[in-house]
Amino acid sequence: MVEAKPFFTNIHKAPTRNMKLGRGTGIKLINPEMGCQKVDVHINIINDDSGPGEFHFHENADNVYIVLEGVLEVVVEGERHLLRNDDVGYIPAGVVHTAGSVGGHGPTRVIEIYAPGGYDFHEVESFDNPVEITSSS
Repeated sequence: MVEAKPFFTNIHKAPTRNMKLGRGTGIKLINPEMGCQKVDVHINIINDDSGPGEFHFHENADNVYIVLEGVLEVVVEGERHLLRNDDVGYIPAGVVHTAGSVGGHGPTRVIEIYAPGGYDFHEVESFDNPVEITSSS
């Protein structure tokens, strides 16, 4: 584990990652790789009309979305919510959800926060069948 120290960055200089399914780019701002175990903050730039992401839940982490630009479709246990510029959404740990860009509004930019930080992504088959998908490797 990396020792936690004060850390400062710039959105345009922060490391990036490709999102699953070619859905866009993530900008990694604060996370355990930098020594912060209690929170993970990143910006997702989701391609226009990316469609929904994987059905998933976070076992230990609460999840917050803050929409900066575009329209984010969040489906929580089968209920659809459209979040627009300046909207904020909260999903408690353990709740199955998916999110993606609606399309027709350009890329969707979203600040996403997990607390506590760290990898906590559990993909499931569907809302109706929330059985965790595990790899055979």
